Amino acid sequence: MSKKITMDTNKIGFYSKLLLAFSPRRIEKYPTSKREEIRVLRVICQRPYFTGSGINHVNLLQKGKQKSIKQASVFGHPVGEPNPLSKILDSEYIFPITFFNPKKPNNSSDIPFPVVGMSDEMPYESTTFSSFDEEMLEIYLEQFAKQLQAAVSKFQPNIIHSHHLWLVTSLCRVLFPQIPLLATCHNTALRQMELSPQLRDFVKRPTQGIDAIAVIDEIQQKRVEKLYDFNEGVQGRNQFFHIGQGINTNIFSPPETPNKRDFEDPIKLIYVGKLNYSKGVPQLIRAFKEVAKESSIPLQLNIIGSGQGPQKEKIYSMGKECGEEVCFLGQLDQEKLAKYFRKSDLFILPSFYDGFPKVLLEALSSGCRAIITDLPGIKTTLFNKCGPNQTVQFIPMPKMKTIDEPLPEEIPEFVENLKTLIKKQISFILEQEDNFEYAQEIRRAFGWDALFQAYFKKYQQLLDS
Repeated sequence: MSKKITMDTNKIGFYSKLLLAFSPRRIEKYPTSKREEIRVLRVICQRPYFTGSGINHVNLLQKGKQKSIKQASVFGHPVGEPNPLSKILDSEYIFPITFFNPKKPNNSSDIPFPVVGMSDEMPYESTTFSSFDEEMLEIYLEQFAKQLQAAVSKFQPNIIHSHHLWLVTSLCRVLFPQIPLLATCHNTALRQMELSPQLRDFVKRPTQGIDAIAVIDEIQQKRVEKLYDFNEGVQGRNQFFHIGQGINTNIFSPPETPNKRDFEDPIKLIYVGKLNYSKGVPQLIRAFKEVAKESSIPLQLNIIGSGQGPQKEKIYSMGKECGEEVCFLGQLDQEKLAKYFRKSDLFILPSFYDGFPKVLLEALSSGCRAIITDLPGIKTTLFNKCGPNQTVQFIPMPKMKTIDEPLPEEIPEFVENLKTLIKKQISFILEQEDNFEYAQEIRRAFGWDALFQAYFKKYQQLLDS
């Protein structure tokens, strides 16, 4: 385990001190007209497209473009890589903060270390927030501050919409108290509150001063209130609103007709996510290997996603032991992923820590059955929106050693439970012809149109208040 870093407040820089000194009092906004054109500056501290929040950021930009909303974007980006937003925004409204790129070490960048990930295991080479000392923190904040100030000066937004209740969102609050700030909560920031304790005090009070905080549900809201020390006075501002999850139904849809199956055709299982231990990938491969050995029907497991370091290498090694039955397909864009979902029978996500994973909804809306760990809020949200259904089966959560690591003695039972559910779902697949009613119900309940409308309504409320 790496040594915990502490911050010496006598050594921190200007922007770090700004965050610490912020007072979350009610801030008077400049008066705005109800008919004022909405201009949204969208902010994310890491790379667009590569994670759930990155896809969320891009989907908001795409939907905003369809609705003819004026938009600009500030985001983290490895120097020398192609501009990821050039097909959505005009170049004058794209404001990347460039990070050191190990693939192009001679290129000059704004920040001298790789893009910092909201997870400690990212699908690309990254820096962890838990490694931040006083100098790294100030470099990071200063460079984001420069681009945020440039974006606000040039684009003149009247709404800032930022992802993650973390450092860059806190910086938005402190630098622009007069501009309404909406922040979307993702569980990765809540996890960083535990993994990077030296940074907690820099984000608590600015987070309390955010005008509107989008959370998935009541469970996530209570976690935010606890971790960020929301008191009754702050809670009285009614900052929270429940947004749920959303998927791009233009991309994720079931096959027009059920896939025809010959007896020789394998039942296709699919995992999508990071290749690390906290996602339960080793346990998935182990369970699959044992079920495949016992099965009279051929099985295939496609693993989609990427990772870094020893955990990825160990997972690759385990998969190769299964031969051709396990295929690693790497990171795929949304269109290619949707095609694999439509050809698959069963999606499995045995994660030990997650929020409400968007990929579960994408798989279900594409016609897959699913197995997922019984994480807080998922079953309740699905049942409330779409009713109880055997399409999704839940693995009991093991007792945990840390926030995302089960106790070693709990793993054998977890694998056995996963094996049982895989066999159960295979029986459903063989016995029933899916008419995709549940897939269509998921698409109606979690489509991006409804989600975007909820955000748009909140933008209007912030401008009118």
